[in-house]
Amino acid sequence: MLGEKVIIDTNIWASHALNYPEVVEYINELISNNAEFLMPTVVQMELLSHWEVETNPQVKAVKNHYIYDMTDKIVDVTSEIAQLAAQIRRKAKIESNKKIKGPDAMIAASAFIHNAKLISNNNKDFAWITFNFSYRGQPLSYVNPIKDTIAYASFIKSFELLNLPDADNLQENEKES
Repeated sequence: MLGEKVIIDTNIWASHALNYPEVVEYINELISNNAEFLMPTVVQMELLSHWEVETNPQVKAVKNHYIYDMTDKIVDVTSEIAQLAAQIRRKAKIESNKKIKGPDAMIAASAFIHNAKLISNNNKDFAWITFNFSYRGQPLSYVNPIKDTIAYASFIKSFELLNLPDADNLQENEKES
């Protein structure tokens, strides 16, 4: 029998793919507790939108693993989800002059409609929704497994530095131009 329903946001899947320890540990805990992994089609689209899905078979395999192997159910954006997402965005704009992107509002609305816990590293939007919006009398159930934001930023920066072209290649490319 499946446990609690969870929706994993794209940024958490990306952190998991990079083996960020807090995220890997949290996902493993969810698996151990037999959580039911739901994936809104918006998250599926975001995962598959990365350009390397076309050029790097390993990246494509990782994204497909999250979509088809780690997910128990893909949830479509329904009219009810779209209407709730629009309501979230309107309230954010009217009450706080805050702009919540459509995909993030749809992910939050999916969590509300499916009574799922939302796992994300988007405190800017989802913490606001948690404290300022409710659906059927309930706040958004939101968790950010990344507790040390400074360590996380440093971790991400190290990956960005690894992907920079080396100086020799830069000089060769400049000579060819």
